Amino acid sequence: MYKPTKRVVAAFLTAGILLSVSGISANVEAGQDYDSSNVGISIKVGEYLEEKKSEDPVSDLTDGIVTMADVYAETEVTTASDADATATDATSTDASPTDAHLYPQFQDRAVATAEGKVNIRTEASPDAEVVGVLDRGGICLVDEIGEEWTKIESGTCVGYIANEYLAYGDDAGTWCENNGIARTAVINTATLKVREEKDESSECVTLVPEGEEYYVYSVGDEWTELSVDDDVRGFVKSEYVDVTFDNPRAVSVEEQAEADRKAKEEADAAWLAYLASLNTQTTTTTTQQNTNTNQTTTTTTTQQTDNTQAVDNTQQTQQTEVATEATTQATTAAPVAAPAGSTGVDLANYACQFVGYSYVYGGSSLTGGTDCSGFTMSVYAAYGYSLPHNAAAQSGYGTEVSLSDLQAGDLLFYSNGGGIGHVAIYIGGGSVVHASNARDGIKISSYNYRTPVKAVRIINN
Repeated sequence: MYKPTKRVVAAFLTAGILLSVSGISANVEAGQDYDSSNVGISIKVGEYLEEKKSEDPVSDLTDGIVTMADVYAETEVTTASDADATATDATSTDASPTDAHLYPQFQDRAVATAEGKVNIRTEASPDAEVVGVLDRGGICLVDEIGEEWTKIESGTCVGYIANEYLAYGDDAGTWCENNGIARTAVINTATLKVREEKDESSECVTLVPEGEEYYVYSVGDEWTELSVDDDVRGFVKSEYVDVTFDNPRAVSVEEQAEADRKAKEEADAAWLAYLASLNTQTTTTTTQQNTNTNQTTTTTTTQQTDNTQAVDNTQQTQQTEVATEATTQATTAAPVAAPAGSTGVDLANYACQFVGYSYVYGGSSLTGGTDCSGFTMSVYAAYGYSLPHNAAAQSGYGTEVSLSDLQAGDLLFYSNGGGIGHVAIYIGGGSVVHASNARDGIKISSYNYRTPVKAVRIINN
């Protein structure tokens, strides 16, 4: 017959004592294993304690095999074991630093929080070779977090960044929120109304289609404020947009070297173009000076000397001013090919060369800054067409065409809720090129990135 050991008996009696002390009946519970070796003794221990028949009922009932002291010792061991198990469970379920529940975009990722660029190194050492850099607010995939360094991936770079320059998971999202990192909203419903105010009864200023991206001004639980173009800023329901931070990727050493090389080539080409124009201006000025000299042969020698000196000083001043301007342009603008052909397709191709250049309200320089109507005006001017610097006024030129019959080179117009406020050039394939806003500059968008209200054809192909 099975006879329990002293340790086993003590363990089973522990349950009876604990239940009795807490006032709970030591009845058998469903699903728990009991047999004659423990149920009866456990219950009787409870009765002895309640009736106080003996100072050591355990010894009485077990013929001295187990005492109350043994039971209490087992209670302490069990409690300590449970505490250890709880501590182990807590350790094994600790959240990862890269968990992102509030900002899912940063799950298993980190962002650079240093004031400037952060070096990415081949090894976890400040002396290791640099393979690339990550800008402030730049994002990276976290492979492994060490005591002082984290192994990351970003762009084409794989390497190590010091932990002190990174924020992980939800902390990364909070850091971006507090440090003004730009955000983009992607529309996730078929057609969404952009309203003037945070109110469903507010005026709808335009409609935006699914999949289009827009700059975000502010995000709330119910409403998100977007910038559609320079003339439209409004609110959409937050549930219909997916908002993410615009975190840059790392740039490798090789990529930076190639970018520097191209920038130098562009600057050199611009400088040579300036020198060529300067030579032309000098030749013209010299010819004009000679003509003026021949026409003033009756002037006294003193007057001739004074006049010549004045012309020389003026010429030198003009050349200095032109040189300064050209030097600035050489470092900020790449040379753009002159327009070719005479069709709307040619015009559209020419216009696309300026994608990436800046938006400047009231401007009309294709490379130095322009607004929407200044952009279309300047592009058409290159082909010999004169348009006013105003989107609404431009809509009155040419021949109006159906939105279902668009051709490359056509002008598309958009309403801001109170009239025409924006213009773009259709380039074919369902896309337009336009000077959008200060953040995006000249860009390419879907032709219905907002609702077009009119199209006109200037060039008849």
